Amino acid sequence: MRVVAGALILGIVACTATSDETSTSRVPDSTSTPTSISTTTAAPTTTSPAASAWVELAPMAVARSEHPAAVLDDEVVIMGGFVEIGLGQSGVTASVEAYDPDLDSWRELAELPEPRHHGMAAVVDERLFMIGGFDAPGDPAETVWELVDGQWVDRSPLPGPLGAAATAVLDGAIYVVGGVPDSALYRYDPAQDGWTVLPRPAEEREHVAAVALDGAVWAIAGRWTGEIRNSTESFDPASETWTPGPSLNEARSGFGAAVVGNQVVAVGGEVFSPDEALHTVELYDPEAGEWSLIDPLPYGLHGNPLVAIGTDVFLPGGSIQPAGVENDGRMYRLSLG
Repeated sequence: MRVVAGALILGIVACTATSDETSTSRVPDSTSTPTSISTTTAAPTTTSPAASAWVELAPMAVARSEHPAAVLDDEVVIMGGFVEIGLGQSGVTASVEAYDPDLDSWRELAELPEPRHHGMAAVVDERLFMIGGFDAPGDPAETVWELVDGQWVDRSPLPGPLGAAATAVLDGAIYVVGGVPDSALYRYDPAQDGWTVLPRPAEEREHVAAVALDGAVWAIAGRWTGEIRNSTESFDPASETWTPGPSLNEARSGFGAAVVGNQVVAVGGEVFSPDEALHTVELYDPEAGEWSLIDPLPYGLHGNPLVAIGTDVFLPGGSIQPAGVENDGRMYRLSLG
């Protein structure tokens, strides 16, 4: 277990889950208090370390999982998430860090106004937004914050509270896809600071990934009421309709995805029965119209975001324990150029 130092912990939550749990989100019960403690110590089921083309970079200061990431000024910014505070205990942090690929180093940014986990983030026209997520007790939030001159400021809230969703940026707007409690689709116009409610995905999804590709917003895999999905679907903003897409080779939830060139990379995630954190990586080629397995991670991770800078994808953090928190505070890079 990695030691966590320097995190602002404002709440302690129960973060583990059993494989027969029937909760839609498999995140802390919203009725739990900020002082509840997880004591599960069972060893995680993960894939053994394997040969990998992923390169390990400088570790983050605060190891975390179930946190969003975005690229701002060619830096990878990570916000909030679950952190470990002792054996079998986990908490929620407001910590924000930025990684500079040129220097291979991290620096601290202004903390979020409140701790969040399973939040969503996006950058539009060099403006960074932190959207929704779950608060320390486990309730979905409506909050939207923008980082302005080094400080977080309030923006128009979500149309409804939402966590464990995903974001994609298309034509200057932020699309928020899936999530708990209602697998929504919302569009945010940063210029007007306003939200539009759009038709939901045809398949309900949370712990989902989303990307913008070929003028459409893609919802990739995820889960609902414990069912892990390998399906995809795309949303056409012009017709406001969803169309089924090619399925992944493996069902996965709680994973990261990013676009490199005209291809999509999906990394890690978790499945249940048995609980397993995935080390597999898939690449979608629109010309072939299918997903293929490529260079795997050294070991299984979930609760990990993924971002792209040029032809490189970066994976910051995540947990090696499915349905739980045993954080890996490392940064990995895979070059696809």
